[in-house]
Amino acid sequence: MFEPKPSRVKLICGITFSPQVSLDEAIADLEGTFGIIDHRSEIIAFTHTDYYIAEMGTDLKKLLVSFDHPFNPQDLWLAKRSTIDIESIYAVGGKRRVNLDPGYVEPSKLVLASTKNFSHRIYLQQGIYAEITMTYSGGQFNKLPWTYPDYQEPAFLAFLEIVRQDAKSLE
Repeated sequence: MFEPKPSRVKLICGITFSPQVSLDEAIADLEGTFGIIDHRSEIIAFTHTDYYIAEMGTDLKKLLVSFDHPFNPQDLWLAKRSTIDIESIYAVGGKRRVNLDPGYVEPSKLVLASTKNFSHRIYLQQGIYAEITMTYSGGQFNKLPWTYPDYQEPAFLAFLEIVRQDAKSLE
């Protein structure tokens, strides 16, 4: 009997951080959990929303990283739970100083995990949801109505294209 198996994908993580956080330490914690980072995007100023200012302060920066080994997409909820644990290491007075957003890239799309439900998100497990954040067609990543503006930045699109090429080799 045929047993469907999920395709292998590339795990990524968005790292939004305040000046009070050592990016090198946060990256070391991610590598200790998920393995070696093989690609990093440029660091950009995180200015697309004020959502995190009350919790994390101002002058926020963001980058994306990917990990060097294939990832099973059914484990996305576990990755999100792990990043929540890492975020708590850097919290001060119950406020995060780093926000970690895991997801994965496969040749046809970018998927991100979230703790927030919404009409376009699908429940996974233990309070974790998944959303298709961008699709890939016509030789490029394409936004959807709910795609976060930072993922549309040229530096992040270039990063996603590199990771997508890696993901294609996993098929």
